[in-house]
Amino acid sequence: MFDNYPPIENGFIRCATIQSEAMLAKLLAEGIHKPSRLETDAHSNEISDCTACEDPIQWCRSDAYTWMYQQCALRLDLPEMESGVWLFAHNDVNRNLQEAYNHWLDKEGMVFLVLDIPMDRIVQSDMLLFEQIMCNDPVRSLESLSVNCELPENKHLFENWILYHNDSNISNEDREKRKRESWQNIFNSDRWEDGIYCDYCGNDQSSVVQGVSPFICIDDLVDIIFPSVEGTWDFLRPDETLRIYGRKGGLSVLFLRESGITSKRIGMQSTASIYGHQKPSTLRKYNKGEVHRKKYKTNKKGNSHLIIRTGNNSRETNLIIGNMNRRRE
Repeated sequence: MFDNYPPIENGFIRCATIQSEAMLAKLLAEGIHKPSRLETDAHSNEISDCTACEDPIQWCRSDAYTWMYQQCALRLDLPEMESGVWLFAHNDVNRNLQEAYNHWLDKEGMVFLVLDIPMDRIVQSDMLLFEQIMCNDPVRSLESLSVNCELPENKHLFENWILYHNDSNISNEDREKRKRESWQNIFNSDRWEDGIYCDYCGNDQSSVVQGVSPFICIDDLVDIIFPSVEGTWDFLRPDETLRIYGRKGGLSVLFLRESGITSKRIGMQSTASIYGHQKPSTLRKYNKGEVHRKKYKTNKKGNSHLIIRTGNNSRETNLIIGNMNRRRE
């Protein structure tokens, strides 16, 4: 199904993210979503059990996010950047789609977004190694991360890393400096491709790659997927279309098929009067933080798609998509 998307243009990376329906409603009204630090902190506090956020002395997730935003500001040359949109941003698009599929499906009011982000508007990093920064711990050396340190011939790499960061002959200031320097390893992309050993990922594949972008806009959108009543993501079949209405320009309409967004019409003049009657309903739903959408189904017969979700835990399930050459009942 994801193969139906248009090809990725040079200089872009196809990312995926799970966001709130309220955020999408705002994006479709304003054309851009540039989250404030207050918004991202509120989301972080909602999904985490961090007890240190209210303590100015303890290191916590908020401090780790501050560090990340500072790094993004430097790397993107955006000194005013203090927040951003978090995405799955591996160079392997299928990994991004799989990771997004397995997150937050059990949480109400969420949507699955596929976006093409310019490479000069995103900073990629290793999501699992970032957990070490959240714990205020040093990050493993690149040399030790690239091999299996449980093997006798490699154990010295891990032991040397331990000794380096716990050297009793250096000051606390130097120890802190070494730790901060090690954090730069999360931006090293050499480990992200297949075949590179990573014992943070089950010892069999490269790590999950996250990306932070200062904002996203309507033009970035490739596809928008909503939850189904069955509790999985409601991907469109070949005989289904979806219209999503927003407030930008008075009334904006996005047309979607199984290949993602096929066209956008922004403003009352461009959408034609046939859609004008949707404006009051769109306004009411936007005021509630909801997205106004309508799904249409044709009677065409042909190949259909079977979507199977396996596993009991939404973080461990797999997305299996295949073609079924049968007639629709």
